[in-house]
Amino acid sequence: MSGPWGAFSTRQEEERKRTVPDRVLLKRLYEYAKPFKKNLAIGIAAIVLSSVTGLAAPYMHKVAIDQIIQPRDLSGFLWWLPLFILVVLGNYFLQYVQVYQMRIIGENVVARIRDSIMERLQVISLRYFSEGEVGRILSRPVNDANTIRIFLRMGFTSILVDTSSILGTFVIMFTLNYRLAVLALLILPVAVIAVWFFGKASRKAYRRALSTLAGLTARMQEDLSGMKVIQAFVQEDGAKEAFGKKQDENVKANIRAILVSSSYQPMVILMRLVGTLVLLWYGTAFIKTGSITVGTLVAFIEYQFSYFMPLMDLIAVYDQYQSAMAATERLLDLVDTKVEVSDPPPELAVVLE
Repeated sequence: MSGPWGAFSTRQEEERKRTVPDRVLLKRLYEYAKPFKKNLAIGIAAIVLSSVTGLAAPYMHKVAIDQIIQPRDLSGFLWWLPLFILVVLGNYFLQYVQVYQMRIIGENVVARIRDSIMERLQVISLRYFSEGEVGRILSRPVNDANTIRIFLRMGFTSILVDTSSILGTFVIMFTLNYRLAVLALLILPVAVIAVWFFGKASRKAYRRALSTLAGLTARMQEDLSGMKVIQAFVQEDGAKEAFGKKQDENVKANIRAILVSSSYQPMVILMRLVGTLVLLWYGTAFIKTGSITVGTLVAFIEYQFSYFMPLMDLIAVYDQYQSAMAATERLLDLVDTKVEVSDPPPELAVVLE
Protein backbone atom coordinates (compact mmCIF):
# COMPACT_ATOMS: atom_id res chain seq x y z
CA MET A 1 0.00 0.00 0.00
CA SER A 2 1.08 3.62 0.40
CA GLY A 3 4.06 4.67 2.43
CA PRO A 4 4.29 7.40 5.05
CA TRP A 5 4.74 10.01 2.34
CA GLY A 6 1.38 9.53 0.62
CA ALA A 7 0.09 7.48 -2.31
CA PHE A 8 2.71 7.96 -4.98
CA SER A 9 1.68 5.51 -7.68
CA THR A 10 -1.61 4.88 -9.44
CA ARG A 11 -1.92 1.39 -7.95
CA GLN A 12 -1.28 2.68 -4.44
CA GLU A 13 -3.93 5.36 -4.75
CA GLU A 14 -6.59 3.07 -6.17
CA GLU A 15 -5.96 0.35 -3.56
CA ARG A 16 -5.72 2.69 -0.60
CA LYS A 17 -8.62 2.36 1.84
CA ARG A 18 -10.13 5.42 3.49
CA THR A 19 -10.65 5.28 7.25
CA VAL A 20 -10.86 8.97 8.22
CA PRO A 21 -14.19 9.71 9.98
CA ASP A 22 -16.46 12.35 8.46
CA ARG A 23 -16.31 14.49 11.62
CA VAL A 24 -12.54 14.84 11.15
CA LEU A 25 -12.95 15.85 7.51
CA LEU A 26 -15.68 18.38 8.38
CA LYS A 27 -13.51 19.84 11.14
CA ARG A 28 -10.66 20.29 8.67
CA LEU A 29 -13.01 21.98 6.20
CA TYR A 30 -14.21 24.32 8.95
CA GLU A 31 -10.62 25.42 9.52
CA TYR A 32 -10.60 26.71 5.95
CA ALA A 33 -13.96 28.46 6.52
CA LYS A 34 -12.98 30.19 9.79
CA PRO A 35 -12.02 33.54 8.18
CA PHE A 36 -15.58 33.79 6.84
CA LYS A 37 -17.47 33.35 10.11
CA LYS A 38 -19.51 36.50 9.47
CA ASN A 39 -20.79 35.19 6.13
CA LEU A 40 -21.53 31.84 7.75
CA ALA A 41 -23.51 33.44 10.59
CA ILE A 42 -25.57 35.57 8.17
CA GLY A 43 -26.19 32.56 5.95
CA ILE A 44 -27.33 30.32 8.82
CA ALA A 45 -29.60 33.07 10.22
CA ALA A 46 -31.19 33.51 6.79
CA ILE A 47 -31.64 29.74 6.49
CA VAL A 48 -33.46 29.49 9.83
CA LEU A 49 -35.71 32.49 9.11
CA SER A 50 -36.52 31.25 5.60
CA SER A 51 -37.54 27.90 7.08
CA VAL A 52 -39.86 29.69 9.51
CA THR A 53 -41.51 31.74 6.77
CA GLY A 54 -41.79 28.65 4.58
CA LEU A 55 -43.58 26.73 7.34
CA ALA A 56 -45.99 29.61 7.96
CA ALA A 57 -47.79 29.08 4.63
CA PRO A 58 -49.62 25.78 5.48
CA TYR A 59 -50.77 27.23 8.82
CA MET A 60 -52.11 30.30 7.03
CA HIS A 61 -54.03 27.97 4.69
CA LYS A 62 -55.58 26.35 7.77
CA VAL A 63 -56.59 29.78 9.10
CA ALA A 64 -58.09 30.75 5.73
CA ILE A 65 -60.18 27.53 5.55
CA ASP A 66 -61.37 27.52 9.17
CA GLN A 67 -61.86 31.25 9.76
CA ILE A 68 -62.64 32.69 6.33
CA ILE A 69 -63.82 30.10 3.77
CA GLN A 70 -66.01 27.82 5.93
CA PRO A 71 -67.72 30.69 7.83
CA ARG A 72 -68.02 32.45 4.43
CA ASP A 73 -66.59 35.64 5.87
CA LEU A 74 -64.67 36.67 2.77
CA SER A 75 -63.83 40.07 4.28
CA GLY A 76 -61.14 38.21 6.22
CA PHE A 77 -59.07 38.05 3.04
CA LEU A 78 -58.48 41.79 3.43
CA TRP A 79 -55.95 41.09 6.19
CA TRP A 80 -55.04 37.54 5.13
CA LEU A 81 -53.82 38.31 1.60
CA PRO A 82 -51.37 41.14 2.51
CA LEU A 83 -49.95 39.01 5.33
CA PHE A 84 -49.57 35.98 3.05
CA ILE A 85 -47.83 38.09 0.36
CA LEU A 86 -45.49 39.52 3.00
CA VAL A 87 -44.58 36.01 4.20
CA VAL A 88 -43.92 34.78 0.64
CA LEU A 89 -41.79 37.81 -0.32
CA GLY A 90 -39.84 37.51 2.93
CA ASN A 91 -39.17 33.86 2.18
CA TYR A 92 -37.83 34.67 -1.29
CA PHE A 93 -35.59 37.44 0.05
CA LEU A 94 -34.15 35.21 2.78
CA GLN A 95 -33.47 32.47 0.25
CA TYR A 96 -31.51 34.97 -1.85
CA VAL A 97 -29.43 36.00 1.17
CA GLN A 98 -28.63 32.42 2.19
CA VAL A 99 -27.63 31.36 -1.33
CA TYR A 100 -25.44 34.45 -1.80
CA GLN A 101 -23.62 34.06 1.53
CA MET A 102 -23.07 30.30 1.21
CA ARG A 103 -21.67 30.67 -2.30
CA ILE A 104 -19.19 33.25 -1.05
CA ILE A 105 -18.05 30.74 1.56
CA GLY A 106 -17.83 27.91 -0.97
CA GLU A 107 -15.68 29.87 -3.43
CA ASN A 108 -13.29 31.12 -0.75
CA VAL A 109 -12.90 27.78 1.03
CA VAL A 110 -12.02 25.99 -2.20
CA ALA A 111 -9.59 28.79 -3.11
CA ARG A 112 -7.81 28.35 0.24
CA ILE A 113 -7.65 24.57 -0.22
CA ARG A 114 -6.10 25.03 -3.65
CA ASP A 115 -3.56 27.44 -2.15
CA SER A 116 -2.61 24.78 0.41
CA ILE A 117 -2.23 22.19 -2.34
CA MET A 118 -0.03 24.42 -4.47
CA GLU A 119 2.15 25.26 -1.44
CA ARG A 120 2.55 21.54 -0.73
CA LEU A 121 3.39 20.72 -4.35
CA GLN A 122 6.23 23.27 -4.26
CA VAL A 123 8.06 21.37 -1.50
CA ILE A 124 6.89 17.80 -1.98
CA SER A 125 9.53 15.20 -2.83
CA LEU A 126 10.35 14.43 -6.44
CA ARG A 127 9.42 10.76 -5.94
CA TYR A 128 5.79 11.86 -5.67
CA PHE A 129 5.94 13.12 -9.27
CA SER A 130 8.20 10.41 -10.67
CA GLU A 131 6.12 7.49 -9.36
CA GLY A 132 2.73 9.15 -9.82
CA GLU A 133 0.95 10.61 -12.82
CA VAL A 134 0.79 14.37 -13.21
CA GLY A 135 -2.77 14.20 -14.50
CA ARG A 136 -3.86 12.21 -11.44
CA ILE A 137 -2.26 14.82 -9.17
CA LEU A 138 -3.85 17.61 -11.19
CA SER A 139 -7.26 15.99 -10.83
CA ARG A 140 -7.31 16.76 -7.11
CA PRO A 141 -7.13 20.59 -7.16
CA VAL A 142 -9.37 20.64 -10.24
CA ASN A 143 -12.01 17.87 -10.17
CA ASP A 144 -12.04 17.08 -6.45
CA ALA A 145 -11.94 20.74 -5.44
CA ASN A 146 -14.85 21.49 -7.76
CA THR A 147 -16.85 18.67 -6.12
CA ILE A 148 -16.35 20.32 -2.72
CA ARG A 149 -17.15 23.72 -4.20
CA ILE A 150 -20.51 22.51 -5.51
CA PHE A 151 -21.34 20.87 -2.18
CA LEU A 152 -20.53 23.98 -0.11
CA ARG A 153 -22.46 26.24 -2.48
CA MET A 154 -25.61 24.12 -2.73
CA GLY A 155 -25.48 20.85 -0.83
CA PHE A 156 -24.49 22.23 2.56
CA THR A 157 -27.18 24.94 2.28
CA SER A 158 -29.78 22.32 1.41
CA ILE A 159 -28.82 20.23 4.44
CA LEU A 160 -29.32 23.19 6.79
CA VAL A 161 -32.56 24.31 5.12
CA ASP A 162 -34.09 20.85 4.94
CA THR A 163 -33.09 19.90 8.49
CA SER A 164 -34.56 23.08 9.98
CA SER A 165 -37.71 22.66 7.87
CA ILE A 166 -38.21 19.07 9.04
CA LEU A 167 -37.69 19.95 12.71
CA GLY A 168 -40.00 22.96 12.44
CA THR A 169 -42.65 20.83 10.75
CA PHE A 170 -42.53 18.29 13.56
CA VAL A 171 -43.04 21.00 16.20
CA ILE A 172 -46.03 22.52 14.38
CA MET A 173 -47.65 19.15 13.67
CA PHE A 174 -47.48 18.10 17.33
CA THR A 175 -48.86 21.50 18.32
CA LEU A 176 -51.86 21.09 16.01
CA ASN A 177 -52.73 17.49 16.96
CA TYR A 178 -50.30 15.07 18.57
CA ARG A 179 -52.23 11.90 17.62
CA LEU A 180 -52.29 12.76 13.93
CA ALA A 181 -48.67 13.85 14.17
CA VAL A 182 -47.64 10.44 15.55
CA LEU A 183 -49.44 8.72 12.67
CA ALA A 184 -47.68 11.00 10.18
CA LEU A 185 -44.25 10.16 11.58
CA LEU A 186 -44.62 6.39 11.96
CA ILE A 187 -42.83 5.62 8.69
CA LEU A 188 -39.98 8.09 9.26
CA PRO A 189 -37.67 5.53 10.98
CA VAL A 190 -37.85 3.35 7.87
CA ALA A 191 -36.54 6.24 5.78
CA VAL A 192 -33.69 6.92 8.23
CA ILE A 193 -32.57 3.28 8.21
CA ALA A 194 -32.71 3.17 4.41
CA VAL A 195 -30.64 6.37 4.10
CA TRP A 196 -27.98 4.95 6.42
CA PHE A 197 -27.85 1.68 4.48
CA PHE A 198 -27.63 3.28 1.05
CA GLY A 199 -25.17 5.89 2.32
CA LYS A 200 -22.49 3.29 3.01
CA ALA A 201 -22.77 1.95 -0.52
CA SER A 202 -22.89 5.46 -1.96
CA ARG A 203 -19.66 6.55 -0.24
CA LYS A 204 -17.77 3.60 -1.69
CA ALA A 205 -19.25 4.10 -5.17
CA TYR A 206 -18.39 7.81 -5.33
CA ARG A 207 -14.88 7.26 -4.02
CA ARG A 208 -14.36 4.80 -6.87
CA ALA A 209 -15.86 7.26 -9.38
CA LEU A 210 -13.48 10.03 -8.31
CA SER A 211 -10.50 7.68 -8.46
CA THR A 212 -11.33 6.54 -12.01
CA LEU A 213 -11.90 10.18 -13.06
CA ALA A 214 -8.42 11.00 -11.79
CA GLY A 215 -7.06 8.07 -13.79
CA LEU A 216 -8.84 9.30 -16.92
CA THR A 217 -7.44 12.81 -16.43
CA ALA A 218 -3.97 11.35 -15.92
CA ARG A 219 -4.25 9.27 -19.09
CA MET A 220 -5.23 12.33 -21.13
CA GLN A 221 -2.40 14.41 -19.67
CA GLU A 222 0.20 11.72 -20.33
CA ASP A 223 -0.97 11.23 -23.92
CA LEU A 224 -1.14 14.93 -24.74
CA SER A 225 2.25 15.75 -23.22
CA GLY A 226 3.85 12.79 -25.01
CA MET A 227 1.99 13.08 -28.32
CA LYS A 228 5.19 13.64 -30.31
CA VAL A 229 6.65 10.40 -28.96
CA ILE A 230 3.39 8.50 -29.61
CA GLN A 231 3.31 9.64 -33.21
CA ALA A 232 7.03 9.13 -33.73
CA PHE A 233 6.77 5.45 -32.70
CA VAL A 234 3.37 4.94 -34.36
CA GLN A 235 1.62 4.10 -31.08
CA GLU A 236 -1.69 5.85 -31.82
CA ASP A 237 -3.69 2.63 -31.62
CA GLY A 238 -2.13 1.66 -28.30
CA ALA A 239 -2.81 5.11 -26.84
CA LYS A 240 -6.40 4.95 -28.07
CA GLU A 241 -6.89 1.53 -26.50
CA ALA A 242 -5.41 2.67 -23.17
CA PHE A 243 -7.63 5.75 -23.13
CA GLY A 244 -10.69 3.68 -23.97
CA LYS A 245 -9.94 1.35 -21.04
CA LYS A 246 -9.74 4.27 -18.61
CA GLN A 247 -12.89 5.75 -20.09
CA ASP A 248 -14.79 2.50 -19.62
CA GLU A 249 -13.64 2.25 -16.00
CA ASN A 250 -14.90 5.77 -15.29
CA VAL A 251 -18.24 5.19 -17.01
CA LYS A 252 -18.83 1.93 -15.12
CA ALA A 253 -17.92 3.58 -11.79
CA ASN A 254 -20.33 6.47 -12.42
CA ILE A 255 -23.11 4.12 -13.49
CA ARG A 256 -22.59 2.18 -10.28
CA ALA A 257 -22.85 5.40 -8.25
CA ILE A 258 -25.98 6.44 -10.15
CA LEU A 259 -27.53 3.02 -9.58
CA VAL A 260 -27.10 3.42 -5.82
CA SER A 261 -28.36 7.01 -5.70
CA SER A 262 -31.36 6.37 -7.97
CA SER A 263 -32.69 3.83 -5.46
CA TYR A 264 -33.32 6.53 -2.85
CA GLN A 265 -36.17 8.63 -4.21
CA PRO A 266 -38.61 5.91 -5.37
CA MET A 267 -38.53 4.45 -1.88
CA VAL A 268 -39.22 7.83 -0.24
CA ILE A 269 -42.03 8.62 -2.69
CA LEU A 270 -43.68 5.28 -1.89
CA MET A 271 -43.47 6.03 1.83
CA ARG A 272 -44.99 9.48 1.28
CA LEU A 273 -47.96 7.95 -0.57
CA VAL A 274 -48.50 5.50 2.28
CA GLY A 275 -48.26 8.33 4.80
CA THR A 276 -50.80 10.44 2.88
CA LEU A 277 -53.28 7.55 2.80
CA VAL A 278 -52.86 7.06 6.56
CA LEU A 279 -53.46 10.77 7.20
CA LEU A 280 -56.56 10.89 4.98
CA TRP A 281 -58.03 7.73 6.54
CA TYR A 282 -57.58 8.70 10.18
CA GLY A 283 -57.95 12.45 9.54
CA THR A 284 -61.42 11.93 8.11
CA ALA A 285 -62.38 9.92 11.19
CA PHE A 286 -61.06 12.68 13.46
CA ILE A 287 -63.11 15.28 11.56
CA LYS A 288 -66.27 13.22 12.03
CA THR A 289 -65.66 13.07 15.78
CA GLY A 290 -64.87 16.78 15.94
CA SER A 291 -61.27 16.23 17.10
CA ILE A 292 -59.86 18.35 14.26
CA THR A 293 -61.16 20.76 11.62
CA VAL A 294 -60.97 20.46 7.84
CA GLY A 295 -58.33 23.19 7.82
CA THR A 296 -56.19 21.21 10.27
CA LEU A 297 -56.31 18.12 8.04
CA VAL A 298 -55.36 20.21 5.00
CA ALA A 299 -52.49 21.74 6.97
CA PHE A 300 -51.32 18.26 8.06
CA ILE A 301 -51.23 17.03 4.48
CA GLU A 302 -49.25 20.11 3.46
CA TYR A 303 -46.88 19.71 6.40
CA GLN A 304 -46.39 16.06 5.52
CA PHE A 305 -45.38 17.23 2.06
CA SER A 306 -43.20 19.87 3.80
CA TYR A 307 -41.14 17.25 5.57
CA PHE A 308 -41.15 14.60 2.84
CA MET A 309 -39.85 16.95 0.16
CA PRO A 310 -36.95 18.11 2.37
CA LEU A 311 -36.38 14.45 3.22
CA MET A 312 -36.08 13.65 -0.49
CA ASP A 313 -33.74 16.63 -0.89
CA LEU A 314 -31.66 15.37 2.03
CA ILE A 315 -31.38 11.98 0.39
CA ALA A 316 -30.25 13.58 -2.88
CA VAL A 317 -27.85 15.88 -1.02
CA TYR A 318 -26.59 12.96 1.05
CA ASP A 319 -25.48 11.48 -2.24
CA GLN A 320 -23.64 14.75 -2.96
CA TYR A 321 -22.29 14.80 0.59
CA GLN A 322 -20.73 11.36 0.17
CA SER A 323 -19.05 12.50 -3.04
CA ALA A 324 -17.76 15.65 -1.29
CA MET A 325 -16.35 13.65 1.63
CA ALA A 326 -14.56 11.32 -0.79
CA ALA A 327 -13.11 14.38 -2.56
CA THR A 328 -12.10 15.94 0.77
CA GLU A 329 -10.20 12.79 1.73
CA ARG A 330 -8.24 12.92 -1.50
CA LEU A 331 -7.45 16.64 -1.21
CA LEU A 332 -6.34 16.47 2.41
CA ASP A 333 -4.31 13.36 1.59
CA LEU A 334 -2.24 15.54 -0.74
CA VAL A 335 -2.10 18.47 1.70
CA ASP A 336 -0.87 16.14 4.48
CA THR A 337 1.74 14.36 2.36
CA LYS A 338 5.09 14.45 4.17
CA VAL A 339 8.29 15.71 2.60
CA GLU A 340 10.97 12.99 2.40
CA VAL A 341 13.92 15.35 2.01
CA SER A 342 13.55 18.79 3.55
CA ASP A 343 15.58 21.76 2.37
CA PRO A 344 17.86 23.32 5.01
CA PRO A 345 16.83 26.67 6.51
CA PRO A 346 17.96 29.73 4.46
CA GLU A 347 20.58 30.75 7.03
CA LEU A 348 22.11 27.28 7.06
CA ALA A 349 22.03 27.11 3.28
CA VAL A 350 24.05 30.30 3.11
CA VAL A 351 26.66 28.86 5.48
CA LEU A 352 26.94 25.69 3.43
CA GLU A 353 27.54 27.68 0.30
